[in-house]
Amino acid sequence: MFELAVFDMAGTTVNDRDEVYRVLRQATEREGAVYTDEQFQAFMGTEKYYAIGKLLDIGGVDRTEDIHNHAWAWFREELRRTYTENPPVPLEGIEEALATLRDNGVKVALTTGFSREITDLILSSMGWEVGKTIDAFAAGDEVEQGRPAPLLIQKVMADLGVEDTSKVISSGDTSADVQSALAAGVTSVGVLTGHLTTEDFQKEGADFIIDSVAIIPALILK
Repeated sequence: MFELAVFDMAGTTVNDRDEVYRVLRQATEREGAVYTDEQFQAFMGTEKYYAIGKLLDIGGVDRTEDIHNHAWAWFREELRRTYTENPPVPLEGIEEALATLRDNGVKVALTTGFSREITDLILSSMGWEVGKTIDAFAAGDEVEQGRPAPLLIQKVMADLGVEDTSKVISSGDTSADVQSALAAGVTSVGVLTGHLTTEDFQKEGADFIIDSVAIIPALILK
């Protein structure tokens, strides 16, 4: 039986109406970056400061530290304003799924490419609390490397005292989510509530591909 279920936030458990990607794109395009949708998609799910830097580079901007930090500051402020005015909400069936897992002895953790300040804002707006809704979470700026590195998953495992990777399942809606799970050596789940298709997740080597993480309890509580 699994001891820990790890979930991404935006697009997997949280409906932010794709605002994070709108703001991320605008933050880099304001600095003159030009790139394709495919190039942009490669950085969905990654830590956002890192993503901004990469998109500026790919987009042809002669990136300096000042330019990078200017784009990052605008991104943080615009996303904070957006989420304050129009808070994200849980995706359908997610809260019930998390409660079912916890009621059956499975610990629940969130990992995200958001910074801690944005993560706190989202969780607060939804009324999610550690010890009540979830057991732990890790934000993108709390580890040395965000996704696709495995450190976010490894952090929540360490925080919750889970050592056996075969007892951990991690779900997300981006390539970076699956790559991170595979790098951590845990069971990986691609979730079709984002922008990727079944074929995309098959190429990434996801162990499972599901329509929504609302069905995770049915998948693992057997």
